[in-house]
Amino acid sequence: MTQTFAELLLLIPAALGTGFLIFIAGTLQGVMNDMDEATFHRFLMMLDKHALKSPYAIAASTLTFVGMIPYWYFYGFANWCFTAGLILFTIASIISKKFNLPIYKRIFALKSSDTTQLREERHKLEKANLLRATIQFISLVLMVIGFA
Repeated sequence: MTQTFAELLLLIPAALGTGFLIFIAGTLQGVMNDMDEATFHRFLMMLDKHALKSPYAIAASTLTFVGMIPYWYFYGFANWCFTAGLILFTIASIISKKFNLPIYKRIFALKSSDTTQLREERHKLEKANLLRATIQFISLVLMVIGFA
């Protein structure tokens, strides 16, 4: 396997995952913002339940991580732009764990009648989703530049 082919194999799931996150941060977040708080609460609980079982979501979010270890083992860090993209991809995931997961936990702990708290958490979730999608998009751009 050539280095270019290995980079392509990492780029594809990274692009699919990034597109998924941009859809969530943009389109889906807009839909959630238009919902009343009780509907948002119920919707987010269903979304989380189904996303955790989605083969697409699981594959798109894990294949790049799994593949970067053998990539670096076999090809090293010579393609600095592609490597920077992979590192930024990892940072985007860490940011998600740091910001998004606590927001989800707080939302799930609330009752659907806690409208003020749900509204605040929804806005925090919007910012966290946008931050992760932006960083992950930049990581994808770096990988594409390194791939070219």
